[in-house]
Amino acid sequence: MTVLTLLNPIDQIIWTAQNRMVTTSASGDIIFISSQQDLSDPEFPSRRVELAQLVRQLNVAGAESIYIDSVFDTATTAEIDNDLNSALLDFGPGAYLVQDVRTGLNGQLRRNQSISIIAHDVNQVGGDLFRNFMGYVWDAPYVVGFGENDLPNLAAQIAGTTGVAGERFPIGYDLALDTIPVLSLQEARSGNGLPTDLRDKIFVIGSENRADGRPISIPGLTDVSPTLIHVYAAETLMAGRARYIGGAYVTFFAFALLLAIGQIQFWRWRRIAYGAIVVAILIGLIVAAHVGWRVGLSGPMGLIAIYAIFRLRSLWKDSFTLIDADTNLPTFAALEADSAAAETLPAIIVAKIHRFEQVRRTLPKELHSEYLLRIIGRLKAATQDATIYLGQGHLIAWTLPEKEPALLHEHLEGLRALFSSPLIVGDQQVDVGITFGVDITPSPNVSRRLASAVAVAELTNETFEPIAIADTTSDEDLIWNISLQARIDAALSNGEIYLVYQPKVMVQTGEIVGVEALVRWNDPVRGHIPPDNFIRQCETAGRMSHLTRFVLEEACKAGNAMENGGLSIPVAVNISATLVHEHAIVDLVSEVLRKTGFEPRRLTLEITETYRISNLDRAAEILGELKALGAKISMDDFGVGAASLEALLRLPFGELKIDRLFIAQMANDEKAAGIVRNVLQLGKDLRIIVVAEGVEDTQTLTILRDSGCLVAQGFGISRPIPIDKLLDFHKDKEKFLLKNMV
Repeated sequence: MTVLTLLNPIDQIIWTAQNRMVTTSASGDIIFISSQQDLSDPEFPSRRVELAQLVRQLNVAGAESIYIDSVFDTATTAEIDNDLNSALLDFGPGAYLVQDVRTGLNGQLRRNQSISIIAHDVNQVGGDLFRNFMGYVWDAPYVVGFGENDLPNLAAQIAGTTGVAGERFPIGYDLALDTIPVLSLQEARSGNGLPTDLRDKIFVIGSENRADGRPISIPGLTDVSPTLIHVYAAETLMAGRARYIGGAYVTFFAFALLLAIGQIQFWRWRRIAYGAIVVAILIGLIVAAHVGWRVGLSGPMGLIAIYAIFRLRSLWKDSFTLIDADTNLPTFAALEADSAAAETLPAIIVAKIHRFEQVRRTLPKELHSEYLLRIIGRLKAATQDATIYLGQGHLIAWTLPEKEPALLHEHLEGLRALFSSPLIVGDQQVDVGITFGVDITPSPNVSRRLASAVAVAELTNETFEPIAIADTTSDEDLIWNISLQARIDAALSNGEIYLVYQPKVMVQTGEIVGVEALVRWNDPVRGHIPPDNFIRQCETAGRMSHLTRFVLEEACKAGNAMENGGLSIPVAVNISATLVHEHAIVDLVSEVLRKTGFEPRRLTLEITETYRISNLDRAAEILGELKALGAKISMDDFGVGAASLEALLRLPFGELKIDRLFIAQMANDEKAAGIVRNVLQLGKDLRIIVVAEGVEDTQTLTILRDSGCLVAQGFGISRPIPIDKLLDFHKDKEKFLLKNMV
């Protein structure tokens, strides 16, 4: 809108107000001699005679310069025209005739100048004024371009100011008209009103009613002589007040300022900043008026106005999001905007209504609001002072000052008891299942705390965990979690993520028969990060293949190093069950084996969490291809997850690893020991190797030996260790045989 000048009328109104706001005085050095008649009219040659006489009179009186703002484009008599030329030449170099610019019939600008008999050897200046659609002239050029022989503009010549072609300056109309010396032609001829000393005085002679018939308006006056505009322009230049700051610059500045204010989180500070902008504009108008600067403010004002309209529209829409239309109750958005909750940090409770949508589908539409209000009414019976907030669908929230978990549990259990009897909605009885999520973290971020309560509420169920309290994860921890993917990539590149190796040993002899490669992360700020944390994040973020490639490459390189050190044993690498649905894992393993030169028969791929395999047929195909490469396929964590036995039946596993859940309880739980013995027998029947993982002490190791277990691993045998320490152990294995290496 600024570029297209659609806001130009607003600027003109502002500039008019500024010029009326401040009044300054003219220098008094420029004297305007005004004639009520057109001095150049050839029908009245006597006017040229009077003009010639006035020029000679001012020359004798010692005037510095004289400018005649009339174009004598038609001759009268040769005697009269020659006489005017002689008078101007006698005045000397201080006499000037004005040439103006007219628009021709072809639409092109053309020079309009006096005939040569009058203008011969007389100095010339330009007289270009652009009158806009509102009748105002707000600026003027320094140089009048005619396409050839550019001339200085009349005002610039009077003020002694130079400029380049195309450059314009603003005209200030804050001069009090009564401070500009204005005389009629008759007064000047008679000497009345002229200063006693005309030295250093500049006379500008023009007609009130010019032949071009273009009256001009200025703030406070209409139908002003164009010559007077030149006087205003010259006075503006002489006072040094010809400064203009374009609207585009101010608009871009205002846009950047609004963007910056939009980043302020606290709405109170944002409103103060918005108010400061409005006050700054008003103060800027006053200051600019006093220093004589003209500023294009319509652009930024239009921008701020449009921005304000959108903000008000947004607030208007938000007012609907703050109140539920059906029940007139405040929504979750209202709770998020509640400053009291941010300051007092109460417990935030979210109730999850079970089978909510199922009930709504069953009830007639006109009873939907009644159903919800019946639930609210029963909640209000036990939370009379609390404000109830409605969320999407089946969620309802409120706050309580109590933050003691035991008391909150007691209170919420009482609420659950209230819902043990059905609601009466219309003429139907409706059972209501309700569970609760609670956030009691000490954070002023209400939105985050509400989201936390919603998250734990969604995890609740009516049978096992009807009440759940969110953990006290700090904001710093949450920020760490949401940026974990990028941190993992950086950690892989700079060596923070590395591998350690846990030996697998023959239970009977203590001989090392393999190692499992385990990934670790040592962050320079937070220290060691638990593998479960970042591995799960890799799966969620789709970075599991990237991490798996890194582990495979490092493990195969370590396997080659062990072979060079005289320890030629298999190396096991964990493969997430989420990867065995795509052929890409086959290409990945094949590429790593080719790149490292590691023998495929010494690579064991341990498939973790097989219960997460959703398509066993597809997984069987992928694992079959991996087995065809020469690698052994192992089922990790056997015994946990509903699909373990089915997966064992349908997938090509050559090894089972009994989950540590059973191994750790063998010494104290006969049932666990019985399960382990049966799995060991299952391995014998299926002719596959069974590995016991999670061996923590010698007693468990002895039970495994007596039960016929062949291979075991765990902290009771060795913690995961670096490859160099493993090689050292191998070199001195007689001394450290079956000893805890920690």
